[in-house]
Amino acid sequence: MTYSRRTFLKVLAVLCAGRIPFTHAVTLKPVLQVAVQSPWMANQVAITRSGRLFLGLPRYSAEYATPSLARQRADGSLQPFPGNRWNTWQPGDDGSEAFVYLNSVHVFTDESVWCVDQGSLSAGIFGEQFARPGPGAQKIVQLDAGSGEIIRILRFDETILPPGAQMNDLRFHGSRIYISDSGLGGIIIHDLKNGLTLRRLSGMPVVKASDKAPPAMLAHVKGGKTFHPPNSDMIEITADGTWLYWAAPTGPLYRVQTEYLWNEKLSDTALAGHVELVYDNNFSGGCAMDSEGNIYFSETETHNITLWSPHGKSAVLVSDPRLVRPDGSFISPDRKLWIPVKQPVVSTSDTGKAKRVFNIYSIDLPNNYEGIPLGSAVSGS
Repeated sequence: MTYSRRTFLKVLAVLCAGRIPFTHAVTLKPVLQVAVQSPWMANQVAITRSGRLFLGLPRYSAEYATPSLARQRADGSLQPFPGNRWNTWQPGDDGSEAFVYLNSVHVFTDESVWCVDQGSLSAGIFGEQFARPGPGAQKIVQLDAGSGEIIRILRFDETILPPGAQMNDLRFHGSRIYISDSGLGGIIIHDLKNGLTLRRLSGMPVVKASDKAPPAMLAHVKGGKTFHPPNSDMIEITADGTWLYWAAPTGPLYRVQTEYLWNEKLSDTALAGHVELVYDNNFSGGCAMDSEGNIYFSETETHNITLWSPHGKSAVLVSDPRLVRPDGSFISPDRKLWIPVKQPVVSTSDTGKAKRVFNIYSIDLPNNYEGIPLGSAVSGS
């Protein structure tokens, strides 16, 4: 088929005006880059506006010693932070003024570092005697990002943390903190200004893990033990503070308007009536949210980072076999998504010895991906 010059120019003008879509446009996937290498397993990463990088280092193994929190030096190396008794705890020590098991490390608009210490260790690795938090060991700790000074420690009584409760992660909006309980299942809310603390939706179906678990997780269950995935684990809040989202690793993703959470006149049953099920995520170790309300899931079995939009669309942002057990990701002020993985990379050192390192990856977020506008970091202000 041939076209006259006049017809060709008419079609070209319509295309340039955007009236006919380019059906063969290609969306380029972001490139996964090794950003940091750690000698210790990291499951959390957080970065201040000034570029200070922190890693959360959980005690997953009795074989390999680890501090709990590390900060990156100017030369790129990592050092325990704040570098005193907080990072030298050993099983059997008093855990009230030391890090026992950090499960979350985050930085918000105040530029301080917030840590969730579950205060207990895995019974299967360290023994039943260390599987229950000692007095004051389960806590939230706020540190100065520069000096390492302890600014604040939050502890809650058994009305907020009954036996079996396990604080997992936290997010901020203004003076209000939102904390997930992955043990019994529940949402804890605390106002720093007036001290009000509430436990909501405790043990209800909307905060419980579903019964699905990936075969890769079940394959590690030995001796006839039953795999019990954590309950409400991942938690995010929109930039305007209107919606709180949460999910167990198994999914699904739920949300509720925060005005209902803080309404003490609403019973948990009434509150559950306002909860919405919005997405059935794949098994994920962690997530992050941007200022457009998009959630980035770190999928455990697929090696994917999957993007979910509040408008209902989802897309695989990056897929890479190096993403083995990706965990708590973080969006930095320069619009990079940082992703720690819990699988070591083994290489040979200059001396010929095997060297284990854990990679923290990053990707630059495009402004738009497969028709989904992508935002910037949520600061919690």
